[in-house]
Amino acid sequence: MKELLFVGRFKRIVYGGLVFFFAAGVTLGVRTAEAQSKKPAAFYKGKVLTFIVPYTPGGGYDVYARILAPYLEKHTGTRVIVRNMPGAGGMLGVNETYNAPPNGLTIGIQNCVGSVTNQLTGVKGVRYDLTKFSWIGRMAINLRVLVMRKGSDITSIQKLMNAKRTVKIGATGLGGSTYVDAVITKKVLNLPTEVIHGYDSSPAVDLGMLRGEIEGQWGSYSSRLKMMKAGEQFAILQSGDKGKRDSRTPDIPTFFEVAPSEKGKRILSTLAGMHETARPIAAPPGIPQERLEFLQQAFYKAMHDPGFLEKAKKAKRPLNYLSGEEMSKLVKSVLEIPEEDIKQIFIQAVKGSI
Repeated sequence: MKELLFVGRFKRIVYGGLVFFFAAGVTLGVRTAEAQSKKPAAFYKGKVLTFIVPYTPGGGYDVYARILAPYLEKHTGTRVIVRNMPGAGGMLGVNETYNAPPNGLTIGIQNCVGSVTNQLTGVKGVRYDLTKFSWIGRMAINLRVLVMRKGSDITSIQKLMNAKRTVKIGATGLGGSTYVDAVITKKVLNLPTEVIHGYDSSPAVDLGMLRGEIEGQWGSYSSRLKMMKAGEQFAILQSGDKGKRDSRTPDIPTFFEVAPSEKGKRILSTLAGMHETARPIAAPPGIPQERLEFLQQAFYKAMHDPGFLEKAKKAKRPLNYLSGEEMSKLVKSVLEIPEEDIKQIFIQAVKGSI
């Protein structure tokens, strides 16, 4: 649909009893939907887009961001700079993204499981509201696995459940997914574990395992795969794919299989729902709607770009695209835990009370 635009001032002239109007300095233009759609593209062309990763270089979130960055450049016309901002189990980078200027030039990937639990429990230092983020979309969900280091005599979940000693499990900061997975499964499965948190990234936890400081950790399957293939780690438990064993790990039981009670299964179902939020990308609240829609469209194009798909495949990084609108709905749903006692378990877990 076309819209005529007149820019200028009109002159009134009376001649022979008749009144005439003439436009002085008038510019006549045609604005179409197509022209309007080019406005955000023109804004972004040649700009710098900061892409915040809330962990150190080398981890799974960093790999996803750096694989995606060139394709965001391609489809936005910007120069994308990946900025690592580790700290507080990923909270520092999420805070930075949320509180950046709302001009559409800052985005961030996040560990949304940790973000959800931090907000649910009101962890000190949270300076964001997940329901107000400008959601661009989700890159991936990931199978979660509990791995043990090479040489451990804990070679199955049954051996861990029956262990007569304390087994040290490493994790990042309070509220991070590695921590939440560890403490929730410890409680539900009554595991004889001690969760050692404070590592600044999963690679740092790996080093702790290699040094013998800790014996195991929870993590995404794709991030653990390299160490497992090298024979440095092996999996004994998985979150599963919608409650079933994942096709890549058919010999590893899911945590639902070993849960001792129906309530335990409901707690783990809540955790599994949080896992679905996984690795999304968001911009600060309040960016102009047309810029948000432009970023969402560019993200969709990047995620479906053949070049990106090939690089993700080579890096063995699974992809599970979700739109920004769908991500917004998902976040709101997981923040609403209907059973108050289960909600309190997650609050206690994140605050270190379990």
